[in-house]
Amino acid sequence: MQHPRKTARRLAAIAFSVATALSASTVRAGLMDESLFGPSNDERIAEWSKAPEKKLRWGDWDSLQLVARDGGSKGNSHPVVLDPAQLAKALSSIEGKPFKDTKPVFSQAEVKRFAPAIVAALAKASPDQELVFVSTGQHAWTGLVAPVLGNAGRIFYADGKLNLIFGMLHSDFPLTQGNRDGGSVATRPDVKISFGSRTAPSKDVQIIGVKEGEAQLVRSDWIAISIGTGAPAATAAPSATSKPAAPSASDPGTDAFYSKQEGRLKALQRLRDQGLITDAEFQAKRAQIIKDL
Repeated sequence: MQHPRKTARRLAAIAFSVATALSASTVRAGLMDESLFGPSNDERIAEWSKAPEKKLRWGDWDSLQLVARDGGSKGNSHPVVLDPAQLAKALSSIEGKPFKDTKPVFSQAEVKRFAPAIVAALAKASPDQELVFVSTGQHAWTGLVAPVLGNAGRIFYADGKLNLIFGMLHSDFPLTQGNRDGGSVATRPDVKISFGSRTAPSKDVQIIGVKEGEAQLVRSDWIAISIGTGAPAATAAPSATSKPAAPSASDPGTDAFYSKQEGRLKALQRLRDQGLITDAEFQAKRAQIIKDL
């Protein structure tokens, strides 16, 4: 009969090994917005903001990067300051049909991870840049044995709307990829990242719309959502909230106009306080907002 202390030590070692393996796989898959052994999401974004030409990464797959605007398209309305809460609400509201059933495109963990990063990146972007992203999560069901499914696409702000073009929707991703520095070779050769294009629709991608808010379905893989200073979609029914959605200098006396400007200034202040934009960028954008008053 084994000594009780030896048995206890052996069980503790087994439990620790299992927990370590499971947590490592979860982090690699991008299923945790903050690693137990790494920086917090805010710290990660703040560090990236010091060198925004680099790719912002979470684990092996999840990433966000500023790239040149898709060829043949007009300039974007960048840089732009969006409210993180509004952007998170917009991402949470997007629905797609990856298989037979309509499902939210992003899990809440993905929204929590990506929303502040997208706000920071769009505040840094130029009119000739846009974002490409890869985001993985558990969508079919949750748990340690749930499959890892991912989205990939482009994000930009233009004509008063947040535009998302999807090249992949709830595609199957392995937990890890191989030698990332040697060319990002996946452990499964059939995983090839597609960010979509403005010039041609993506195959096997069907976006349905949004659960709430105003949006325009440009194509089956492309949705444009009214957010911040964006104008409402042309198909939206007239309402008291939709009419002033695009404040301008032509109606500066309305309460809605000043509420919008107040929200923009608060969002700008938050970005500076978190170290996501420099003091120079803060002052330049603040002057532009005040000029609109």
